[in-house]
Amino acid sequence: MNQKAYIKPSQISLSDYKLIIFDIDGTLVGSNHILDPFTREVLLNLHNYGIPFTLATGKNLPATRALAEELEIEMPMVLSNGSMVENRFGLVLAKFTLPESVTRRVIKICDRKHSNLVMYIDDYIIVKEMNVDIYQIYEPVAAEVIEVGSWEKVFNRIADVNKCLVVEMIKYQNLIELEEIFRQEVGQFADILFTSRHLLEVLPKGITKVTGIQKLIENMGITMKDVMVFGDYDNDVEMLQQAGLGVVVANGSEAARENADLIIEACDENGPAKFLDALINKN
Repeated sequence: MNQKAYIKPSQISLSDYKLIIFDIDGTLVGSNHILDPFTREVLLNLHNYGIPFTLATGKNLPATRALAEELEIEMPMVLSNGSMVENRFGLVLAKFTLPESVTRRVIKICDRKHSNLVMYIDDYIIVKEMNVDIYQIYEPVAAEVIEVGSWEKVFNRIADVNKCLVVEMIKYQNLIELEEIFRQEVGQFADILFTSRHLLEVLPKGITKVTGIQKLIENMGITMKDVMVFGDYDNDVEMLQQAGLGVVVANGSEAARENADLIIEACDENGPAKFLDALINKN
């Protein structure tokens, strides 16, 4: 559990922070994947005050670009849960990949368990075949998802896999069991993490959203204490812990709420935008 004391909104000044970072799903946008006009207005207003902000998400660039364009984000974003740091124009600042042996093992496990495996390679989302479960997660970018029919077709790029992800929409227990198998068989060489109730990810060892954020702040000449972050789930815990101000929405997971400095209104209630709008007006 986070040891930082909870902070009152009245104690917070926007001028104390030099970078704001937002998770997307469950934080800025809800299940409809649509950015509320009020949230858009408030975030665009940050530009007017010279306050830089960007996104930190499990998504890759094709799934994030439209939102980045809508919010006029010029600086790099932390993508694929830290495995890629890239701007919306495709310029890569940093890239991390899974060991080839890990990816091959994950493929074998998922084939044996008939699990819905998704691979991220740079700006590509790759599946063996699209099905109802995968489509529910990737509907907004379904046209970007590549069906290969056989994993052998990606073996020439297997050293370039940024992360593996398993989708399970109905039987949550299947992911619980799969998590244990992954930890036993590849946990020494990769990190295993739930990024929602329906998604279990295998990530390069030691790579999180924080490692991506550190690449950004190195270039800016600032430290984590200068950063305000907004998140909602377990994959946001590290950045909520280490940021100068970690803010979680009320719909956040237990781990996220326990490791934040402040809990605000839920995503569906435009919690981040209301919070920032109040800070802007106060300043």
